[in-house]
Amino acid sequence: MSLSSNARTWIARYGVLVIFVATFAAFSLLKPEAFFTGVTMKAILRDCVPLLIISLGVTTVLVMNEFDLSAAGLISLCATLVIVLLSTEFEGLNYILAIVLTLLIGTALGGGNGFLVAYVKLPSFIITIAMSTVYVGVSLLLVESKSVFEGISPSYVKIASGTFLGFSNQVFIGLVAVIVMHVLLRLTEPGRYMYAVGGNPEAASLSGLRVRLLKLSGFAIVGLAAAITGILLTSQAGAANPNTGTGLLLPAYAAAYLGSTMFGRGLFTPLGTALGALYLQVVGTGLLILNFSGPLVQIIQGGILALAILVSRFARS
Repeated sequence: MSLSSNARTWIARYGVLVIFVATFAAFSLLKPEAFFTGVTMKAILRDCVPLLIISLGVTTVLVMNEFDLSAAGLISLCATLVIVLLSTEFEGLNYILAIVLTLLIGTALGGGNGFLVAYVKLPSFIITIAMSTVYVGVSLLLVESKSVFEGISPSYVKIASGTFLGFSNQVFIGLVAVIVMHVLLRLTEPGRYMYAVGGNPEAASLSGLRVRLLKLSGFAIVGLAAAITGILLTSQAGAANPNTGTGLLLPAYAAAYLGSTMFGRGLFTPLGTALGALYLQVVGTGLLILNFSGPLVQIIQGGILALAILVSRFARS
């Protein structure tokens, strides 16, 4: 193997990871007093958790070569629903009961999407876009298009705003989510079967795998992830907005796709997705510290993401 081939192979495997490290180093050098501090590092870890969790959810369906574009709408619905259930201005339920009900409803709605895709054979791309619109509409109806910030239990707010061992509770929630998804997808038979479905669903079906049930389960996991994300966002804000999740769809898929290129394998994995979500949060925080405007931040984030994927794709080609 020639030296150039060795170099191309190395770039294919580690090129995007190198860009990640280089981006972090650049922000640290440009604003060391603001970026490269313990407070900022903890904030980055905390703030990336909602994106991380919904990104892990969509990774599950991407593994099976499906898409769930209802994730953002479902976050909005679950965020609104949990506050409506626990706020004394509405139902006034115990916050733990409100959380459990929201998790169950989110999982059921995600499973409903999976049923439409796996059993009714509707295209996931189209049906989940339609369902996202439905979810956002329902969330708007629940609160009459208004934000809700009254009658919320302080104990609920502490779920996301509280700390443990000097780190936000969200950091530990995110860590548990990554471990659980890694074990599920990489170390269990159902996880391996999901990868098999994504590789060749017909061959997987002929091999005796329950392809439809696996797909339904994957979409149900997205629903669960959306519910957890909505709960964390409203807990941190101490309020609910019916449009809470609308800005997370593209970053969630960006994190998953970016994570699939981290080690040059083109394989969706929970650990890769976690790194992708962390990378996007590092970029967003760094640009904010450098006082870049909102539109410029979006342009730079998109450009860095495209460059990172291009480097890995070019090397592998």
